[in-house]
Amino acid sequence: MSITLKAKIHYNGQEYASPADLPPDVRLAYERALHEGAIKKKFVLNGAQFASEDEMPADVRKLCDDIMSVIENNGEVTIPNGQSREPLLTKREVAIVVAFGAGILALVLARIAAS
Repeated sequence: MSITLKAKIHYNGQEYASPADLPPDVRLAYERALHEGAIKKKFVLNGAQFASEDEMPADVRKLCDDIMSVIENNGEVTIPNGQSREPLLTKREVAIVVAFGAGILALVLARIAAS
């Protein structure tokens, strides 16, 4: 499933790309409008367009509600794509593991040579 979120917030002739871009006074008005249901929304999912949440199937609405909640609270959404951004181990940790393994190998070889 591919999710693309586009937000345009128009307030007093200004356009903002996301709730995170709103100045504090505008953010307050935005949150009040959200709470009062005065925000116009359009939803498009896999080419299907919905004028409101009520038109969506239950599973789509749940997904939409979850995403919108994250946007309203954080101003952005990050959806994991299965790729790790950070390596599992740092270079120092890899060096320690290699040194430890080399030490064990040296001990094993020393015992074999002593036998």
